[in-house]
Amino acid sequence: MPKAWEKLDLHGAGVQSLQIRLQKLQKKSLCAYLYWGLFPIGAHRFYLGRAWAWAFPLASAALVALAFLGLRWEAVGLATLLCAIALWDLSRIGLWISAYNKELRKANWFAKQTPAAPAHYQGRADTDAPPAQWQHELHTYTQTKESERAGHPVADASGKKGFAPGQRRLSFAEQERLLAEIAQSSKNTAAQKPADSTRT
Repeated sequence: MPKAWEKLDLHGAGVQSLQIRLQKLQKKSLCAYLYWGLFPIGAHRFYLGRAWAWAFPLASAALVALAFLGLRWEAVGLATLLCAIALWDLSRIGLWISAYNKELRKANWFAKQTPAAPAHYQGRADTDAPPAQWQHELHTYTQTKESERAGHPVADASGKKGFAPGQRRLSFAEQERLLAEIAQSSKNTAAQKPADSTRT
């Protein structure tokens, strides 16, 4: 796909517009490392939204105050500590960028997929009122469907045999006996019809 199409924002609610907005909001590695060069004021932490970002300018101000008061060794110790923390931050910038962009994608994607609750929605309220008609029908329908499953016979039809839902299935011998009875009744019916026709 041409680069021009990738940058074309249709301002809709689709994935393409979401990706373009995410690219604009995501933190860039180059910017983060450039901001790290301003670590005395904590610019890299402010850029990535990290905690304790305010500690860097506060420590820098304290360092200037110690140097102004002539407390050289205290100033050197504070400067060493500040540089050590800044170097540790430098090793973590890549992970911080990945974590920030991941949370940004999750927040934007789930916000897009999940509709907002209706106005004045207070959640489900459990009351002692009798169930509505649709709840009763749903319960009856669920029981009927459960009875049609294998191994889930209806309670009041568990002792009956047959092919209806909930009834216990006939054995092979019982099925053969039933077929023989049906065949015999068919023969008897066929034999009675000629006799009735001769009488008329």
